[in-house]
Order: sequence, then structure tokens, then C-alpha cells
Amino acid sequence: MVRRTGARVWTELAPQFADRLHVVALTPRGVLPSSAPASGYTIAQLARDVVGILDDTHSQKAVLVGHSISRAVITQFAKAYPKRLLAAIYLDAAFDFGRAYRNGKADPMRGPPLNVDTTSSSWTAWKRQFPETYAVLDSDQTMWDIDSAEAARRRRRVARLADDVRTKPHQVWLVQAPALALRSVSSFERRFGWLTPDSARWSLAKWVSDTSQKLQRGVCDDFKRRLPRGSSLDLEASHFVFLDRPREVSAAMNQFLGPILAAEPDSLLRSDR
Repeated sequence: MVRRTGARVWTELAPQFADRLHVVALTPRGVLPSSAPASGYTIAQLARDVVGILDDTHSQKAVLVGHSISRAVITQFAKAYPKRLLAAIYLDAAFDFGRAYRNGKADPMRGPPLNVDTTSSSWTAWKRQFPETYAVLDSDQTMWDIDSAEAARRRRRVARLADDVRTKPHQVWLVQAPALALRSVSSFERRFGWLTPDSARWSLAKWVSDTSQKLQRGVCDDFKRRLPRGSSLDLEASHFVFLDRPREVSAAMNQFLGPILAAEPDSLLRSDR
């Protein structure tokens, strides 16, 4: 299931760049509090929506920042409007979402842990070390506490976008502007820390973790190899890397953007999910 988050998830990160940039956080159509028109739930339309924001703010070029499946919008924008993209930042978003979705469904460890004593010391210690709960996400999700019929209508429409993303290859190598990928790589401890060596699933979990980490690091290696002006950084973090490791993400973005903004400071930084 695709988590339907809006612009409020950028509450902590976006203001850090407001002293140098015109910062705009966009909540996609269908996701609250944006409107939910009957059509337009495609990557191409969302890229056009970004152009509309640029035109409304009289911005010629943009630095686009996106998380998760928002990578499709960034890449589509780069393909369709190359002269208007100053730089792109993918926050755990450089991967091919469609392939990841299909692989995830086949993951033998997919879903919640089975046969776990939730009062055991190993379980409680793991949850304490890696809670992966963020107040800003919880606050954002409260917007979905609306009439059930309206919520269902919106979810059906937003699902069209997820389907559009899944069915198209992520041609990130077509991005000609400077691009940075911050990739979360989950350690065994973060993903399966509730297990102990005597668990029946210990060996399987180790294999899944090793295989997953190899694939995750391969994404960054491929990103740097195939993009003319691409760079990447692996961080041990959850999928919401910018909430899990905010200092490291902010530092990496500042280092990446420094020379770009020095050369062309009049830009729009857009944070999108």
C-alpha cells in the first residue's frame, strides 16, 4: 500500500533552505488537503502541475526534491522540461518502484513477524531501538479521518497514480541536471532485530537481509554510473530517511546544492511526496 502523505511531512526539512530559496511543498492531487479532481492521476500530469507552480511563482528553474514514488515525477519533469530543472534530489527514491513493488510481493519475509511473543525482551528492545514512528507522519495521517465515502473516493483516484508509476520504467539515467540520491539501506538489526539466533527464521532473514542490502547498494552504484552528473550516499535508515536521519540528509543536500546555487541562486526548491 502506498502511504498517502502530504506537504506537512517536510515541516522540519524544508525551512532549512528558505533563507536561500523559494521553498514550496506540494501535496499531490487527491491527497488531503489538495482537491481530488476526477482525472489527472498520471506522472505526466503531476509534472505539469509542477510547471504550474513554477509559473505561478515566476520561477524559471527548480531544484526538485522527492521521496519514494515521487521520484517518477522528478524524472518525468527532467525528461519533459530539461531546461527548467536546476538539480534533482531523490530521497530513497532513485529505485524502480514497479520492480521494487513486484519484488516486495515475492519477499519470503514480507509482512509482520510471525509467532512473536510481543512481551519478549528481544521484541521490546528492537521496537525501542528502531521505533520508526514520526510525529509529523502521525499528524499528517489524521487528515484522513474524514467521511469514509470521501476517503474511499480519494484513495481510488490516488491509486491510479501508483499504478501509473508501477507500469512505467524509471528512466532516471535520462536526467541531465546534477542529481543526488540519498538511499536508505536497512541493516539486519533494523529489519529483523526481533529475531534471535535460535529462531526458525534466522537463516532465512539473514539471506533476505544480505540480498536486499546488495540490491539497495546496487541502486546507488547504478545511479552514479548511468547519470552524467549523478552522485549518491547510502545511509542506514528507514524508508523515511529524511525523518530518520535529518542531520545527515540536510548536510548532504547542502553540500550538493552549495556550488549549484552559487552559480545560479534564483531557483525554486520543491519538496514533494
